Amino acid sequence: MYRSFGIAAALLTGTALLGGTAWASVASPAKPPRLPRSHFAHTENIAHRAGSGVAPENTIAACARASASGADRCEFDVQQTKDQQLVLIHDETLARTTNVEELFPDRSPWRVSDFTLAEIRRLDAGSWFSPRFRNERVPTLQQALEMLGKGRAGLLLEIKHSPRSPGIDNRVAAELLSNRDLWEGRRLALQSFDRQALRKLHRAVPDVPILLLGADDGQLSDVADYADALVLPHAAQLTAGQVREVKSRGLRVYAATDRPRVQRRLLSFGVDGIMTGVPARLRDVLRY
Repeated sequence: MYRSFGIAAALLTGTALLGGTAWASVASPAKPPRLPRSHFAHTENIAHRAGSGVAPENTIAACARASASGADRCEFDVQQTKDQQLVLIHDETLARTTNVEELFPDRSPWRVSDFTLAEIRRLDAGSWFSPRFRNERVPTLQQALEMLGKGRAGLLLEIKHSPRSPGIDNRVAAELLSNRDLWEGRRLALQSFDRQALRKLHRAVPDVPILLLGADDGQLSDVADYADALVLPHAAQLTAGQVREVKSRGLRVYAATDRPRVQRRLLSFGVDGIMTGVPARLRDVLRY
């Protein structure tokens, strides 16, 4: 999320306030298509960046730990390589979470879109977090789908958009369609800040639930035409009324926070899922 890095931080920290007048001006949308309840767990525990608080983010190791800690889904960020392959990494560049500067010192600024999949597969994506995760690799979308097919935690895939990666939505849709046997009937969902992209993805894979990120501007009149849920920003500032307002339009409600006090309040509002970097902590909150 190139325009969304700051919003993502706000999602987890809950530091800003929703506009007070936006919600009153929302027009009633058309009734959205109903999806089977099996697509969702009740009050989903979603591992943000696959469980970034306890393992190197966006890795298979993180998702495995999150699943063992009670996560219903692992949220991964999807980006495109130079040779148009799909990999799971959050940042636009490889520098923060891999040893790319060591292996490719002359390739600054080390953008994901400037490296081939073969080059990215050489990188260590775990040691920056802890020596215990040395040689953990940047996974591909295919690997995540194979993991889903083995019956572990579900997947929530955030599509990252950049002018340097044209056509990523088409390639995500094509990969999902060619691997339908790995995810059909399992918990798979897509999310993005880009409404046009989500409309396209809904048309391409209409049986995959769609989440719209960061919709705090009141422009919700057509969201239910292509999306099943909103991920509302600024979790610490949300009110029960705002949650009811979204639900009254037939949309599910998700939020993101690592703070147990805020998690408990969100649960009292009836949110359908919470994203957190520490799913074991949320598991404990959900128990009581």
